[in-house]
Amino acid sequence: MTDINNLDIRTHIIDAIVDVFDTMVSMEVEFFDSEPPDTTGTERMAATVNFAGSVVGLITIQVPSEMSGLMMAAMLDREADEIEDEAKIRDLIAEISHIVGGNLKSALNDDGHQCVISMPSITYGTDFTIKSLQMDRFERFIFTHQENYIFAEVGLKSEQTASAGDGLGQTEIHAQLDNADVVKIDALDLNSRVSETIIDVFDTMLSLKLEPADAVSLETLEGIRNVGSVSLAGDANGMIRIHTGDSFSREMAAEMLGKEVEEIEGDEEIRDMLGEMGKIVGGNLNSVLTDAGLMCALSTPSFTIGSDFKIEAHNMENFEQLAFRCGKNVIIVELGVKVSELVQAGSRQGKDIPALDDKTTHADPSAPSKQEEAQGPTTTASDPAETQASKTPEDLDLDLLLDIPLELKVELGRARIKIHKLMKLAPGSAVKLIKLEGDPVDILVNSTLIARGEVVVQNEKYGIRVTEITNRMDRIRSFGI
Repeated sequence: MTDINNLDIRTHIIDAIVDVFDTMVSMEVEFFDSEPPDTTGTERMAATVNFAGSVVGLITIQVPSEMSGLMMAAMLDREADEIEDEAKIRDLIAEISHIVGGNLKSALNDDGHQCVISMPSITYGTDFTIKSLQMDRFERFIFTHQENYIFAEVGLKSEQTASAGDGLGQTEIHAQLDNADVVKIDALDLNSRVSETIIDVFDTMLSLKLEPADAVSLETLEGIRNVGSVSLAGDANGMIRIHTGDSFSREMAAEMLGKEVEEIEGDEEIRDMLGEMGKIVGGNLNSVLTDAGLMCALSTPSFTIGSDFKIEAHNMENFEQLAFRCGKNVIIVELGVKVSELVQAGSRQGKDIPALDDKTTHADPSAPSKQEEAQGPTTTASDPAETQASKTPEDLDLDLLLDIPLELKVELGRARIKIHKLMKLAPGSAVKLIKLEGDPVDILVNSTLIARGEVVVQNEKYGIRVTEITNRMDRIRSFGI
């Protein structure tokens, strides 16, 4: 496992951004190794995804609004003045951040840093700054398209707790369905839990009395606004955001530190105070979801400050805005949660989908399998790695797998095309595949190559004749046994 400070983040970010702009946006961008002009005060959009697990942090992709419109126009093969739907543009920026963040997450997982990423959030306006808190490593990358700039910022930190990252490497793919309790999930009253927690935090941490208030808009918080955010990722994605006005933020920080308000200079104390508050409220929410059998991890806090910006949660199933008052001051707490569709589908079907534990699929070869642990220790001392390697297919108990439905696919070939060309496809369109005529087709089960074959037509029926089978033991191991 490479130390987080020695990871080649630069290559992963540059390659991912250049590639996603080429394939998804149909736009060529170049890495720019110099300082760009000052963009302060310009309308811009920033999409952020958070990392949680044995590595925490965030990645933010930021573009000027004018550039974002050009991106959408290029993707749809239209003129820029035809693009009017700003919500669609924000969705595009969010999706790009999710792809780039997912690419970096995969690289971290491959290096042994088990982590997951949150759903993106979108910040847009003319005056805002997003800061990650307490990072071991921070890097900024700049790209250009013609005279337009794209910014990517990455902040990462190793989480040193013993349980950080346990079982999270494949949480999004193979949820822990054996533990998910659909009754508890359906009965969760997250609003009440978060409301109780935030009131308690103000009482115990700041000695301030907080009371629920009627719904108020964020415009109530005039002037400079401070926002502390934490994200959840895993079997459930979620976020907690705490909005306060700058003057009250300073009062809160002074109360926490036992100082006079005049002694709070800059925003460092405010960041620490809102960050700690976000960790407590987010940690409580995480406990509620974990108690319902959902495996989640909490990101490190981030901080947004500015006078003209909005933040939107992207693709959140349940989103609520809670308002509170402390004297004449207003605090707004935003809560969003989305339970994985795989968890919802599996838990409501009698848990027909098997729970594939990431510790098994990425296990150290010297570690005993779960089946071996259930049988207890053997009387003969031997190298567990040799024991596992010496097993034949006949030695493995596959009965528990025989009733699992599998998806069989035959892949004739692949094609890589621009999105605007994809949108022009219609019945009768010809797609050129990256496979030579006469090459064998691939036969896959659950996206795992198990055989190759050739196309045959008999009695006007289309079929595949198997010509090659992959090694049986390799196939069995590929299913995570």
